[in-house]
Amino acid sequence: MRQSMKLMTEKSLRGYHGSALSHIDSGVKILSQIHEEERGSPEQIRPSQGLCVPQEHLDVIFARLDGQKVQLLGTHPMNLPPERSNAQPGFHPGIPAAFRSLEEARNSLDYQWNLCLQKAVGFEHFHRIKQGTESDEHREAYDRDRLHFKNEYKRWSAAFQAFLDANVAEMDSKALQGAMVLKLGAYMAAMHLDVGASEFIHYQTCWDKMLPMYQELLDIATVIIDAHNNTDKQSSLKPIFQMDHSLVGPLFTVVHKCRDPYLRRRAISLLYEVPRQEGVWNSFLTARVAERLMNIEEAGLGEVKCAADVPDWKRISDIEVSFDLQHKRGFIRYSRLRSYYSAVREPITDVLEW
Repeated sequence: MRQSMKLMTEKSLRGYHGSALSHIDSGVKILSQIHEEERGSPEQIRPSQGLCVPQEHLDVIFARLDGQKVQLLGTHPMNLPPERSNAQPGFHPGIPAAFRSLEEARNSLDYQWNLCLQKAVGFEHFHRIKQGTESDEHREAYDRDRLHFKNEYKRWSAAFQAFLDANVAEMDSKALQGAMVLKLGAYMAAMHLDVGASEFIHYQTCWDKMLPMYQELLDIATVIIDAHNNTDKQSSLKPIFQMDHSLVGPLFTVVHKCRDPYLRRRAISLLYEVPRQEGVWNSFLTARVAERLMNIEEAGLGEVKCAADVPDWKRISDIEVSFDLQHKRGFIRYSRLRSYYSAVREPITDVLEW
């Protein structure tokens, strides 16, 4: 496990993102099998008693990295561990009335996001297999899960606000930036949970109603970047490396979901502003992919002044991204309608070179 984490870090730093994702996948598979055993599975895979990194720490680290991988590749999330007495603070289903630390709030957000991804990715995969012929029962089941998690995120937001009300006066600039990153993650989750099954599987225009949330998300990201630059002016243009997700994933989500031309370009500009490597997310490569997706959708439309200028049939969905750094290219897999008269979204693979 420690070797998987070490190799993933090394590959990410060198830009070998495909290898990094493979090492994450290896660690996730091992942990998922251990968790199945803990639930009573006959599989007998036991962690070493001499682990340098306790398993409860590995659960949090790999769940966080796996969440990034799921957003890039659309793979199914790792199985989370059952509740245990030695779990990391917040890394369990329960949400308190008020968090006691930023770490507890972050772990809780990651735990809820993983559960949410399991339901969402599972339904999306089923939808692809059925090619849009899934029953109303399956859609209703997904919407019940969605509303459940929507309520959980409301509870999380209330607990987080209670923590901020009690502690914000004593927080330094680094802690305040961390709090804004968590707020960004909660905004992104709320945005996804606000769209029902019948909407997003049939109409990409359903995301247009999120315009105020895209604006708020970009405002928070701008504050985070400015705060970093003001805190450390000498290193404001130096590449940033961190294992945790922060800005890159949410900014890519804006470009992908938001068709407002001004907000899209603002998100891409922020991705280019400071080179960032956040786990498996690289800001420069993500910006290149985001630009390509935007150009594909806007091609042939003339001047795009608002989201409504991008018709539903031109919009892309089911995006998966992979990189081949050795040959300086990336692969973008997505679905779209071929024309206004098409009835079924077709899978397409596009190659991006740099």
